[in-house]
Amino acid sequence: MMTLEDKLRKLNDRETQKTETDWELYKKGWLASIKKLENMLMYKWFEDYDKKGLMVFGIVPVKRVDPYIGEYLTTNLEITLPNNQSFVLEPVSAITSEYDGKVEFYMRGNVYKNITIARKLAGKHDEWIIAKSYDPKTHYKLEKKEQIEKIISEWLS
Repeated sequence: MMTLEDKLRKLNDRETQKTETDWELYKKGWLASIKKLENMLMYKWFEDYDKKGLMVFGIVPVKRVDPYIGEYLTTNLEITLPNNQSFVLEPVSAITSEYDGKVEFYMRGNVYKNITIARKLAGKHDEWIIAKSYDPKTHYKLEKKEQIEKIISEWLS
């Protein structure tokens, strides 16, 4: 078990590492990761739903300001269903204390139906982690469309 001093040193080390980061390069990587995630959902995992008229995708430009990477333009992905219910994939932070970026996925109009999808840098590849709560035991790697389908299905119940 880590002592408080160990945790504080770890936080200090992370902050020191962040100050040495090339933030323009990091910003480009963050934006590319968001685009990849959106494209994976629209053109790989949910393309059949779109072709069948069961989902409609919309890209909404948004401006964000981050303390590390500054101001940037990104997009929200809005997924609209035939009954006009919609889900939103919204990038909210390029850096968190635990991960290398955070995206919120939620059902519009229902604050209880949301999850965090966190970005974790893993060498040359990004990993996306689904976090249903703050408890790390509930975090798991996003690897297949069935994981997101299950979440949407639960929210529609």
